[in-house]
Amino acid sequence: MVLRRSPRMDETTHPYCRQEEENPGCSDMDIIEAVGVTKSFASGAMHVDAVRGIDLSVRQGEMLAIVGPSGSGKSTLLNLLGAIETPTDGQILFEGVDVSTLNDSERTLLRRRRIGFIFQAFNLLPTLTAVENVALPLELDGISEGEARERALGCLDLVDITDRADHLPTQMSGGQQQRVAVARALVIEPALVLADEPTGNLDSTNSAQVMRLLRDLVDSRGQTVVIVTHDNDIAAQADRTVHVRDGLLEEYIAEHLHRPIPRAASW
Repeated sequence: MVLRRSPRMDETTHPYCRQEEENPGCSDMDIIEAVGVTKSFASGAMHVDAVRGIDLSVRQGEMLAIVGPSGSGKSTLLNLLGAIETPTDGQILFEGVDVSTLNDSERTLLRRRRIGFIFQAFNLLPTLTAVENVALPLELDGISEGEARERALGCLDLVDITDRADHLPTQMSGGQQQRVAVARALVIEPALVLADEPTGNLDSTNSAQVMRLLRDLVDSRGQTVVIVTHDNDIAAQADRTVHVRDGLLEEYIAEHLHRPIPRAASW
């Protein structure tokens, strides 16, 4: 299945789109790179350095796991990589573009077209069916309702859940909702998928199924995936793992062979 990319808005003037045209596919580059990144927060007299001088790159077609305990800064780092937040200091380079140079609307465009997000709590809209949830990012980007639905059904088929296409989230199990969330992340054909504790609300069987799907996306489709997790067994499925503690990269583990994912009941 080949999904067509959403048409670019304002391609002649948008700095991110200009860079993409100059570097089509960016195949020789890291998808994303953090260079000396710091993120600080202030609340009254309290000052917190959530991320402190991190250097990190993610290669095209790999799965990277970011591991750390609660409060370690791993979710803040993911938000920085996803252009949800901007660094206090340092640079986030997405396909060679410094995200800090983009304004709010340009960062929104970047997230909408190049980054797919998967959340622990699924974040499906409760009044929309599975196919409507998956189609929504395309419709927000100006794609017609008919084409958006067609592409959404294709992604639901990719994650093997077309039989729930017209079901509301409340009519689906947690594992089924997360597969819909994966389809929603993929429908835009993202350069990068960011998954924040994607198995955190799932039992062991559904966790294995979701991880097997993400692993297959990397191995068979060349998708780039970054996962934040506190679970070392989940991290073991990645190609590389970084450990974050107190806002710092505490340990960097070189490439390793990912552990086979336990077989679970078929979807």
